[in-house]
Amino acid sequence: MSFAARPNTFLIGAPKCGTSALAQYLADHPAVFFCTPKEPFHFSSDYPGLARLNGVVTEEDYLRLFAAARPEHRVIAEGSTNYLASHVAIGNILRFDPNARFIAMLRNPIDVAYAYHAEMVYAYMDDVTDFAEAWRLQPARAAGQRIPPACHAPQLLQYREVARFAPQVERFFALVPESQRQVILFDDFAADTGGIYRRILAFLGLCDDGRRDFPRVNEARERRFGPVFAWLNDPPSALAGPVLALRRRLRRTRSGVIGRVRERLNNYRPRPALPAELRERLRLEFHDEVLELGSLLGRDLSSWVSPPDASARSASG
Repeated sequence: MSFAARPNTFLIGAPKCGTSALAQYLADHPAVFFCTPKEPFHFSSDYPGLARLNGVVTEEDYLRLFAAARPEHRVIAEGSTNYLASHVAIGNILRFDPNARFIAMLRNPIDVAYAYHAEMVYAYMDDVTDFAEAWRLQPARAAGQRIPPACHAPQLLQYREVARFAPQVERFFALVPESQRQVILFDDFAADTGGIYRRILAFLGLCDDGRRDFPRVNEARERRFGPVFAWLNDPPSALAGPVLALRRRLRRTRSGVIGRVRERLNNYRPRPALPAELRERLRLEFHDEVLELGSLLGRDLSSWVSPPDASARSASG
């Protein structure tokens, strides 16, 4: 009897919260198959342009991403980080597999919004490089204005909505039984990566593979040859088909010669600190929702939105 692989585990977000690292660590486990690309976006049908970007139009296209999985792979996974924010993805997944397991990773929304803007600039989905200006443009963009030609999902430019975790988690908890879900805070993951990794293995019913090395993944980066990538994201109409096919191949190739070339096309450098005045604006913007999220999770997250002087007093005892 042939083995028909179907995903049973979903790393649903949020973006810039450590999902790329966790996906890579899990993919190295002998009992785990993680699809490439990591984010097929198949179930977020309210973001239709993203699935088309990967050539995942039908369920057959989607299942083909898992064709290389074998019976020894007890966990067959994908990690589309917009599923948590999507209004339909989790419900679509549960209709696909009522017993699906879900992992969500969360982080201070101020840091997420800032880092995610940089990621959208890197991906040429946002052509406004200044975060303060991109934040100001959110209402206009929600009305369909100032959308870059290469942006395949205008919702991704709504940085406040991307990082509004309380309503996302409330919807997640209402749909998914507690036994089928795990929520990981980035702070915990960064402080004890091995411990969180083993916690996830236990949740997935997997044995500890003895991993003790957890290299950093998906660090802050920028393009070395920006104009080339800008052209690839918005090619002339006559070349759109071949260029899109090339981009799909690049997105699906993480190893070998192409993977090494991809890495050499990036500059990795720390992201500049968010200006204090803008950080204070975002602190006030997210304050109440962070406290609500803490209540949902049973965690004190007030330090995420404490005024800087209060944090300093607390640290000094």
